[in-house]
Amino acid sequence: MKLSSVSSKTKIRHNNGINETFRNLPLPAKRVMFLVLGQVDSKKLIPREQPYRIYASEYAKICELDQSTAYKQLKSAVEQLQSQLLTIPKKEILAPFARAGDPLWKRPEGNGVRMLNVTEYCDYEVDSGYIDVVFTKQMEPYISKIAGNYTSQILLSAARLNNSHSSNLYQLIRENISKKKTHYFDISLNDLKMHLGVYVDKDNYNYPQYKDFNKFVIKRNIPVIEKETEIKDINVEIIGRKGRKASELRISYRIDDQMKFTDF
Repeated sequence: MKLSSVSSKTKIRHNNGINETFRNLPLPAKRVMFLVLGQVDSKKLIPREQPYRIYASEYAKICELDQSTAYKQLKSAVEQLQSQLLTIPKKEILAPFARAGDPLWKRPEGNGVRMLNVTEYCDYEVDSGYIDVVFTKQMEPYISKIAGNYTSQILLSAARLNNSHSSNLYQLIRENISKKKTHYFDISLNDLKMHLGVYVDKDNYNYPQYKDFNKFVIKRNIPVIEKETEIKDINVEIIGRKGRKASELRISYRIDDQMKFTDF
């Protein structure tokens, strides 16, 4: 699909195995990934070494940015993507799609993780105002021929969120919607912090007081999501405590299937 034909109904899909990679991407790289996935038919195998092109004018229009900012973000994005690693537990790695002449793939031994490159290469053409992105063979099964275990997002919603917390919360809600949880889901406080990137490491989380996390992360980003996306009436309530401290949350929401986006 061409980006010129993007509409309010255009969706992007990716296997849940790369959700953590998406959460950790800087905003420009994340937006480029969204716009590339908008051109990928997730039900078909993508052609090997297929370049996906994004013009600064398209990036600016879809992400609602001025042209100067679009150029700067595209340059940052290709630098970020080319150095981005896809970290997958060895037992969960999806086998790359076999093509004629490819050697037989064997699942890696051990219980650790394998670090793979996301992109084969990225081109930045400043004079012509575009970038080209080519995925690695290892990345293909996470974005094409997807049959299940995926997250589906509305492209315009995902691309127009302007900070990592709102983007990650939107992705988390859409992941649960893809699991048929169309009205609410329950999640531990620590898991929510992990999904939003509010942590130092797996044992140390920022905002140890829930009231601060609620004030500076949740309350600040719910209005952003409700304004820019089809997810409305978001509510986060405490449903479990350990002692006096919040430990379990319920996130409820409504999906506005008739959401109309500006300029489209």
